[in-house]
Amino acid sequence: MKPQLFLQLLTVGTIALGSIASTSPASFAQGKTYFCEQSNDGVWTTYAKNYNNKKIPIIRWVKTLGSYTPKIRCQEVSARFQSAYEKGILNYLTTGISGSQAVICAASQYGGPCSQLLFTLKSHQDASSVLQNLVEIGYRARGPISQSQDASSQVYIDMSMLLSEKAPEGQN
Repeated sequence: MKPQLFLQLLTVGTIALGSIASTSPASFAQGKTYFCEQSNDGVWTTYAKNYNNKKIPIIRWVKTLGSYTPKIRCQEVSARFQSAYEKGILNYLTTGISGSQAVICAASQYGGPCSQLLFTLKSHQDASSVLQNLVEIGYRARGPISQSQDASSQVYIDMSMLLSEKAPEGQN
């Protein structure tokens, strides 16, 4: 092989390997991906894939609300989770009001306001209870639920702490 051709191939190979090495681990390390999928028992579920590539259930969608089936709700809310994550504002889950409806939303900082609506609750549902139940159901543990310093009823769930938890059995 001619030295010049060998040098060109070596350069191209090095550039290709360098770009793979610089993008793959970095993008994987930064990216929890939120997605909708049926669980082992057939329930449409919003999942997050954490840094350890563990699939962690966030919300199990079991009821149809109006024309929104569990599958549609799962797909739409999962897309909202992913969008909030990509914008860098899905650091905490918290509660809020949109119009006259209670909502679960993303907050970029502890104690901060809703940055993006994730899903709306039925009128009779207590948003703080729903938020706490998400931790209990999705993670089979009480989780790191904490209240803001002003002793209000505002609940903030730290997504990084929750997603660092091990996935429940059978959910890898």
